[in-house]
Amino acid sequence: MQKCLWFFLFFSLFPGRYVMADAVGLWAGLYAGNSDVLADEKDYFLTPALEYERSFGRFDLHAGAEYTFTLIDFFPQFFYADEKAAIHLPLGSFSEFLLAAHNENEFRFNPDKGGGQSLGTVKPELGYGLFLPGGDVSFALGSPIRYSLQAAEDTLFGIDVTAAYVAPFWLGFKAAAKFIAAPDAAFDGVEFAVNYAQDQFYWELAFNAEQSLEYLSLKAEFDYFFNFFVLKAALECGGLNDRDAVTLSPALGIQYRF
Repeated sequence: MQKCLWFFLFFSLFPGRYVMADAVGLWAGLYAGNSDVLADEKDYFLTPALEYERSFGRFDLHAGAEYTFTLIDFFPQFFYADEKAAIHLPLGSFSEFLLAAHNENEFRFNPDKGGGQSLGTVKPELGYGLFLPGGDVSFALGSPIRYSLQAAEDTLFGIDVTAAYVAPFWLGFKAAAKFIAAPDAAFDGVEFAVNYAQDQFYWELAFNAEQSLEYLSLKAEFDYFFNFFVLKAALECGGLNDRDAVTLSPALGIQYRF
């Protein structure tokens, strides 16, 4: 269960638990959806994506890139890329440390308005997992650095504290508290999640309470694996704290595993 625990704690850091031993670890996908079906003006999008994920003994590696564009208007468009790496350091048969690093960047293109925007995050993380007959418990401490390529003064330093539990029947729980360390110390929100993962099925419900618990959202995902294909469905509800600001974002996708 160790791999599932660390996957739940760091989420998409270890999707390779579904990859067969003889697979290369390369995934090609295509996703389509709507940013908010409740809005007066519908915004449909299409996203081709490419991912690589592989485990090399105690070392896990993931890299991905995707390009999103709307089907209604030509702009805006988004390019997103992320890289993740982790090293497992066993402490006997029932526990281990995990050293991880994560970098992600998003570029928003608006040539029709004379420019764009880029945002990024670098996040080193230290985790500890304890694997017991009654379930797996883990803790992680991360320090995200959020930056913008347009303005160096927009750089923010944060601290994330995360705790997770995965039961023997593969039901997992996670809670993460986020703080902004600079320039002004402040509480940045808390996240809760419940998931289930076994064999070819995976689902997750995530509750995000941001801005001092003033924002609440719900997200559900479902993946179905068959042969070298993965069918994906997702539904995200935002602004649940204000019924006049509720958003509903469905998406469908398919992946092929090489």
